[in-house]
Amino acid sequence: MIKTGYRNLKRSRNIMQILLKYGFSFLVEKLKIDGIAYKMPLTPNKEIQNMSTGERVRRAIEELGPTFVKLGQIMSTRTDILDPDIIEELSKLQNNVKCFDIKAARSTFISEMGLEIEEVFNDFNEIPIGAASIGQAYVAKLKNGKDVIVKIQRPNIENIIKSDLEMLQLIGKVIEEYYKETVVDFGEVIEEFSVTIMRELDYTFEARNCEKFREIFKDDINVYIPKVYWNVSSKKILVMEKIDGISVSNINDIKSIGWDTKAIADVGAMSFMKQVFFYGFFHADPHPGNIFAIGNNKIAFIDFGIVGLIDNITLNFITDIFFASINKDVDKIIDSLIELDAISDNTNVRKLREEISFFIHYYYDMPIKMINLTEILNEFMRFSRKNKVKLPSQFSLLARAIITLEGTAKKLNPDFALSTIVKEFIKEFYLNKFKPDKILFKSKFYIEQALTDFKVIPKQIKLLLRHLEKNEIKFTIDEIKFTNLEKEINNMTNKLAVSLILSSTIVGSSMIITTKTGPSIKGYPILGIVGFLIATVMGMYLTISILISSRNKR
Repeated sequence: MIKTGYRNLKRSRNIMQILLKYGFSFLVEKLKIDGIAYKMPLTPNKEIQNMSTGERVRRAIEELGPTFVKLGQIMSTRTDILDPDIIEELSKLQNNVKCFDIKAARSTFISEMGLEIEEVFNDFNEIPIGAASIGQAYVAKLKNGKDVIVKIQRPNIENIIKSDLEMLQLIGKVIEEYYKETVVDFGEVIEEFSVTIMRELDYTFEARNCEKFREIFKDDINVYIPKVYWNVSSKKILVMEKIDGISVSNINDIKSIGWDTKAIADVGAMSFMKQVFFYGFFHADPHPGNIFAIGNNKIAFIDFGIVGLIDNITLNFITDIFFASINKDVDKIIDSLIELDAISDNTNVRKLREEISFFIHYYYDMPIKMINLTEILNEFMRFSRKNKVKLPSQFSLLARAIITLEGTAKKLNPDFALSTIVKEFIKEFYLNKFKPDKILFKSKFYIEQALTDFKVIPKQIKLLLRHLEKNEIKFTIDEIKFTNLEKEINNMTNKLAVSLILSSTIVGSSMIITTKTGPSIKGYPILGIVGFLIATVMGMYLTISILISSRNKR
C-alpha cells in the first residue's frame, strides 16, 4: 500500500476517481493509496464501455488537468511507444484552461518584483491575450515606451504540478510492471517529462533559451528573436519584446498583405535545420502560434519554454541513417543502431533487417519532393517500437518538432517538401565538418583529450597494480554456459589422466621387457606383456572417445 501525504490526499482521491470512471481500475488496484476510500463502482457506465481504449485515455487525461494534458500532448508524437489508436486520440488534446483573475496576477507580480504593475508599465491590458497551463500572457507598454508581452505564472501552479508528478511517477511504475515485455522505460519517460515541465515553471530558463537563440540568429537577416527585459523578469514573471507581425496560423492575413507564404515556409524550415545541424539546439515546439511572419521573407520565433538538445553522437546517427538509406546500406543502419545502444537483447535483428530493407525499398525510388518526412518518421518509430528498438529521447523530441514544423510549413505552402531542405542541409553540414577551421578545432580537441588520457593512464596503472598486489580484483563472467564448460573441463582432465597412465604403462612395460624382470613366457616377462595389453586397451578407448567427442561437436 502506497502512503501519501495530507497535501496530496485530495488530489490523489480525484485522480483515482477519474481513473475508475474511465475503466482503469487495474491502476487503482495496484496503487492502493492509503487514506483513500473508493466508493465509485469498478465498472464504468455503458457509454464509456463503448469507447475505444484511446478515447478513454484521452477523456481521462482531459479531466485530470493541465499536467496530464501536457504529458498527453508530448506522448501524442511517441509512435515508438504507443499504439496508433491511442496516438490518434492524444493528438486531439487541447489546452482548454480557464483564465485566472487579474487580482491573482497582480499579487504574483508584487510578490516577485516588489512593485505594483503601474510602477513598471505605462499601460497594462488586464485582459489576457492567451492562457496556458502554467501561466497567461498580457500586452503592456514599458515606461520607455517599448511594447512588451508579460507572462505571469498561475497561482499555486508549482505545488499542483509537483503533486501531479508524484502521482505520475507512481502510475509509471505500475504501468512498467504491467507491461514488463516492453523495452520502454516508462519511469524514464515520466522523469524526462518531470524535468521538462519543472523547467517550464522557471521563466528564467525560458529567458536564457531566448537569449541563446538571439545570439544564434543575431546576423541572420531572415530570422528575428525577441529581446528579454531581465530587469523586470523573474522566476514567475517574464517580460519580452512584443513581436509586430502576423502569426503564421493566419495565412489569409499574410497573403492579404502580399507576402510570399512559400518563402516564409522555406525560411522557417531552413532556420530550424540551422538550429539542429549547426548548433544542436532547437525550438522544440514550432507550431503556427509560435512563429510570426514579420516581412516578406522574414520570421520571428516566440515561446522558448521547450527546447531540444542534440549531442554529436545522436546527430551523427541521424546523418548516418539518412545517407545509409540513400545508399540502401541496411547493415550500416543496424550498426548505427547498435552503436547508439538502441538494440536490446529482445530485438530480433534478422526481422529488423528485413523491415528496414522493405522500408528503404518502399521509399527509395520516390522523388525527394514526393517524400512526406512526417510519414517516414512515424513509420520508422512504429517499426522501432514493433522490433523493440529503444530510440533516445533526443531523437523522439526532434521527430516531434520536425512533424510539427512540416505541418506548419504545409499550411503556408501545400507543395512544401521538408525532405528536400533536409537533404541539402545535411550536405552542407558534411561540407562544413571538413572545413580547415573545423578540422583544426577537432584536431585540437583530440590532442587535448589524448594528453589528458596520457596523464591519467599512469595513475590508473598504478591503481590497478595496487589492487593486484592486495588481491582485490575480481572477474565476473556472465552467461557462458558454465555447466557445459564444467563438463568439457572434466572430459579433458579425464582424457589427460588416461593419456598419462597410458604413457606410464608403455614406458614401464618397455623397461620390464628390456631388463627381463620377473617370470617370463618364451623369454618375455609376463608383467611386460600384461602392461602392453592394458596400454593397447586404454589406447583404443582413448582414441574412440576422442573420435566420438569430435563427431558430437559437429
